Amino acid sequence: MKRILALLVIPVLMVVMVTPVLAQASLPFTTDLIADGRDTALDVGDLTVATDGTITFQIDETSTDWLLEETHLYVGDEPPAKHSPGKFPYKKEELGGVASDAYVIDLAAYGIDNNGIVYIAAHAELIMQIGVAPETGEPIYADETAWAEGDEPIGKGKNWATCFSVIVPVVEP
Repeated sequence: MKRILALLVIPVLMVVMVTPVLAQASLPFTTDLIADGRDTALDVGDLTVATDGTITFQIDETSTDWLLEETHLYVGDEPPAKHSPGKFPYKKEELGGVASDAYVIDLAAYGIDNNGIVYIAAHAELIMQIGVAPETGEPIYADETAWAEGDEPIGKGKNWATCFSVIVPVVEP
């Protein structure tokens, strides 16, 4: 009986030990940028992480009228503890409705302590012109938020904030 139990436990342990490694993606990596991740989730573009550390928010202008007003980026050796994008270490505000925004980050600096695994969370504030104010001629905008689609939820409660992890090649000195 002990042998049978041992034979059953070993495959389970192997799956548990391998599963975290399967969650990491290799570079370059692209994931969807999802607006309103609730019932009406909409893919508005992509977030791409390149091998040189360039992380790019890119709106697909052929399928949506949403544009970037702000971007917030978390990069670290562990997942973010909270889904507070305004407190993420990298951010750009008042972009004015652009289709693309990029950051250049030294990803290897974050992956040293964790065998090359780097966690990334990306959030965007979106705007879309929905009209023009008749008295001033100024544009009227709607706003929405978007998160890069990931496999790990951030924080607790009912939110749709996620992060993902990538493997950055560790360069020996």
